[in-house]
Amino acid sequence: MTDPRFRKLATLLTEYSTSLKKGDRVLLDLIDVPDEFSVELIRAARATGATPLVEVRHTRVSRETLRGTNHKHAGLVCDIEMFRMKKVQAYVAIRGSHNASETSDVPSGLMALYSKTLRPVLNYRVNKTRWCVLRWPTPSMAQAANMSTEAFEDFYFDVCTMDYRRMARAMVPLANRMKKADRVQLKAPGTDLAFSIKGIGAQPCVGLRNIPDGEVFSCPVKHSVNGVIQFNTPTIYSGV
Repeated sequence: MTDPRFRKLATLLTEYSTSLKKGDRVLLDLIDVPDEFSVELIRAARATGATPLVEVRHTRVSRETLRGTNHKHAGLVCDIEMFRMKKVQAYVAIRGSHNASETSDVPSGLMALYSKTLRPVLNYRVNKTRWCVLRWPTPSMAQAANMSTEAFEDFYFDVCTMDYRRMARAMVPLANRMKKADRVQLKAPGTDLAFSIKGIGAQPCVGLRNIPDGEVFSCPVKHSVNGVIQFNTPTIYSGV
């Protein structure tokens, strides 16, 4: 029997995050995602009246592709991806990873070349489609969080399928306060950082673009940042 959490998450992504409707075409970009969830997501998309287009990928295979890429190859991929992206109104990407460092031995120059060449596709998707992206919970992620796989999955699905409409309403006072603010000061062990957010604005993040979600984000006025900051948690980007 399919995990009932799969259906709940699939419904949230299709009915709330991307607001699929009859006549829409949606690209489902699935990387190292269990087939059982992929099937639920396809069914949920169809239930809205939308037509799902499905791309199934695997990080180990993508690693080998990246290790042999060049300008000609990346340009061809960009042309094909752009053609497809222009055919859809919505996009859902889910990325799992059995090994977070799978692409760590792909030369950085090739990674940069591929990313730069395909940047127009990313820009089109961000600006022209209703999109939502998320990670798939894996033992690798549980290990990084110092949690058991089962406990991490329970935590992850709980926050991914929470009531984001209720969260959106609760965020309004904070967003309004931030929009009126000027100076911000962050203090913590090893951190004393001050900056201005005057005129920048504040954007509530309520499960429309990322799952899980829950921030009201802004950014500093350029050249207003002063102080020191300490990071106590490592992060991985492109496998490194």
